[in-house]
Amino acid sequence: MSIILIPVENLEPGLLPDLREALRRIFREEVATGEMVRLPERARNDLRDQYEAETVLDAVARLGQGTGGDRRLGITDADLYVPGLNFIFGLAKQRDAVISLHRLRQSFYGLFDDRKIFCHRVLVEAVHELGHTYGLPHCRNPACVMHFSSTIAETDRKGPGFCPSCHRNIAAVPIRR
Repeated sequence: MSIILIPVENLEPGLLPDLREALRRIFREEVATGEMVRLPERARNDLRDQYEAETVLDAVARLGQGTGGDRRLGITDADLYVPGLNFIFGLAKQRDAVISLHRLRQSFYGLFDDRKIFCHRVLVEAVHELGHTYGLPHCRNPACVMHFSSTIAETDRKGPGFCPSCHRNIAAVPIRR
């Protein structure tokens, strides 16, 4: 199996290599970087100054199909939302997922940026959304990476690891599907 990271527009240098290595260790799979894709203009909601996540995810899935990866994770700086929620950190559907870096930076909350905190948050959200691509639902354990985060404090509270129950479930996923 393999995971393909797909930058959606330009991302800061150095982010993807660190994320690739961390995901490789966690999922024990090959992780590669695909070609950059553009944010679909039709996803833009000018009134909200955000992008509708499902449209962005569909673009990642469609444009990433030729990558050969079993799972695809789009990564964007755009602020994402789904109808009914003010924002989301990420979204997954089947074997594709997308995460937003927009609200993971300390500066979004009026604080000085901290690379270590930012990279931890990116990893947590990436593992969470990829977990969904393996069929894992949200977990009730607030320390599990699969716990739903509606605030940055909830993301910070959990690590990139699975609780024992989710770990058993993800370990049960066949090597090749």
